Amino acid sequence: MPRHARPWERLLTLLGTVGEVDASTPGRIRVRIGRQRVEVVMTEREWEDLVRVPYGSFDGAAQHLLRALALAQADQAPYLVHHLYDLEPSQTPQSPSRLLEETDLRAARESLREHPGTPGEWRPYPPGHEKSQRRLQDPPS
Repeated sequence: MPRHARPWERLLTLLGTVGEVDASTPGRIRVRIGRQRVEVVMTEREWEDLVRVPYGSFDGAAQHLLRALALAQADQAPYLVHHLYDLEPSQTPQSPSRLLEETDLRAARESLREHPGTPGEWRPYPPGHEKSQRRLQDPPS
């Protein structure tokens, strides 16, 4: 695989070394490894951002993706969803963190409507975020 190839093409080539790959649907990469299928929900632009921003190289982002893919397989999660420069195993094509954020936001808005003038609470991450981050950093067994 030439190093000057586009990051998306390099990703598809890499995934082809671990299983059968179908990228015929924009924003979806279906990877079949043995009898298990994991669908990566991520656009080409999101992958390029993942390569550039948090990892700075294709190799760093690729290692992260392979660890996340192994975690999705271990959890028997049919989806691996891009959200905020990360890849999350999921039972649906939606990001679990994003769904939790939306639920928290609705609850906060409802609370503020019911109790006007009450100060809100800000937290940088949803509860349980630390546990899910540790799992992604653990090497696959």
